Amino acid sequence: MRVNKLEKVNIGNSKHRYKSYPYALSFGAIKNKTIPLSTQKGRLKQLFNDFIIKLKQKGRAKMTENYINLRDEFSKELEKLSVSLQKACWDFYTNSTSDKMQKYETLQDGYSKLFKNENFYKRFREIDKTKLPKHEQKQLKDLLKEFDEELNAGEELKALRQKENEIAKKFNSYIPKIDDREVTKTEIFKILQTETDPDIRKKAYEAKIKGGDLISEDLVEFVKMRNNFAQNKGYKNYFEYKLKEDYDVDSEFLDKLIEETYSKAHSKITEILKTKQDELKDFFGINSLENYHYGLLLDSNPEKGVNEILEEISQTTPQGKKGVNEILEEISQTTPQGKKGVNEILENNDIVKISKSIYKSMGYDIEKLEKEGKITLDLFPRKGKNTHGFCFGIEAGKDSRILANLTNNVASLDTLNHELGHCMYDLGISTALPFLDRRPSSPAFTEAIAMMMGDIIKTENPLKEIIPSELLEKFKSTHKEDEASFVAKSLLIIDFERELYSNPNQNPSELWNKLTKKYLNREVKTDNEWATIPHYLSHPAYYQNYFRANLMKVQIYNYLKSNLGNLTENKNSAEFMNKNIFECGASVEEYDLIKQLTSKDFSADDFIESLN
Repeated sequence: MRVNKLEKVNIGNSKHRYKSYPYALSFGAIKNKTIPLSTQKGRLKQLFNDFIIKLKQKGRAKMTENYINLRDEFSKELEKLSVSLQKACWDFYTNSTSDKMQKYETLQDGYSKLFKNENFYKRFREIDKTKLPKHEQKQLKDLLKEFDEELNAGEELKALRQKENEIAKKFNSYIPKIDDREVTKTEIFKILQTETDPDIRKKAYEAKIKGGDLISEDLVEFVKMRNNFAQNKGYKNYFEYKLKEDYDVDSEFLDKLIEETYSKAHSKITEILKTKQDELKDFFGINSLENYHYGLLLDSNPEKGVNEILEEISQTTPQGKKGVNEILEEISQTTPQGKKGVNEILENNDIVKISKSIYKSMGYDIEKLEKEGKITLDLFPRKGKNTHGFCFGIEAGKDSRILANLTNNVASLDTLNHELGHCMYDLGISTALPFLDRRPSSPAFTEAIAMMMGDIIKTENPLKEIIPSELLEKFKSTHKEDEASFVAKSLLIIDFERELYSNPNQNPSELWNKLTKKYLNREVKTDNEWATIPHYLSHPAYYQNYFRANLMKVQIYNYLKSNLGNLTENKNSAEFMNKNIFECGASVEEYDLIKQLTSKDFSADDFIESLN
């Protein structure tokens, strides 16, 4: 029976009064003369303990309800500002003018102002986080951190944002030149892949590095500014601050993961790098390599053959007119100012067509999503546009955009497939989730999905109708080399950033050179190549997400393939990934999601095995 009256209950020598009970708690309810009194009292005590637990649960439920109501009230304002801010960021990155930067900074200030609202801050602080579920505890912690930073360090944050935008504008506005002729950074990349003349390669490389020269001193000063901010928060430096506060990554766990992976992959990495270096030395007829020698695709590399086929699909120039110098020369001599060359237009369209076809084979209709306004693609280089590749998740489930600078080769196909992976994740997130959960599970998890999609041209057969079978098999066989090389480059980038924040007074170019020798086995002249890494400016401490994602993607892909077969040969792949990964957004933490999905804890095991 249920008792809803005031009732006295004796437990030992204590007396407790309660106004109501969720279930029968009277002594008579268990009284039985055939059972020893001590046993009867034990049973009653257990019932009482259960009741106290229920009361605590009720208290936790009420606190959780209060938090959710407050969170949703705050999120209504946050969502409007976030969407506007993301759109302004997109406008600035796609066209880095002064007025676009000013609008972006104004919205950044508006976003900051919301987190300076003392009323909201006070109400969030009144929530007892110990009574919230684990996931909501983390949400509250993140919210309070942002409030605390804006209220107590708002001017410092504003100064950091302004400094970052100034450096970004300077770097984005840089136009490389070769022999006084303007070229895009995409064209420089292609020259370094295909050009065999060392003099031209050197000019292209130096044109690339001048962009780093332009901002290298600014970046070092920016590192010091960031460190001052982090040290005021009780951290040794900004790298450690970002690692913990923004990415919730335990530094000891990361160190252990890096050490385990590198130690097991080191011999394979060294073997691959030495083989490639020896081939380049033989080709150029030299005993030591300079920075500008690296990156050339030799005839022995099947990627070169695949690139040539991709270029030939819609190639209209005569046989033998495939070199970048010839293309650049033709564009400068025959193409009207402001117009793209025919080759560039046709080649770029082919890359987009191939990528869209790959996604359609998995059940994603990119063209339909474009028509619905859910995807925006800004894929080709132009003046004033950021020179790298990004996905902008403007509004989960509704609006995702890609900024890229493509040409017609394997790297560009990988890039587009990668960024579309981010888009599919963003658009697959359920709009029914609370606003704070309408994002990927973690930065590393969305990178894992994107990297898995970038790899798919080598892990599966979507190019079988384009590439001859023999060449395709050779091309796919280089995937292990790519993986080993990526780990080495990732560790270089991560270790450099960590060391620079630990001691920003050292010479960064010498540090880059030292670590390049350690991880890439290269001994070259010192320069500012490090400053051309975009993440150091826009996404500090982010590259460790790529490293962890590279391990995650293998574990995730192995599971998906065991259920679906080749993803690009099963139109149910999209629905499966949407339901099992994307829909839940950030409502499930990254390592919990991996365990939930694959039934295994996250580890480097699958990745290490894939190298063998």
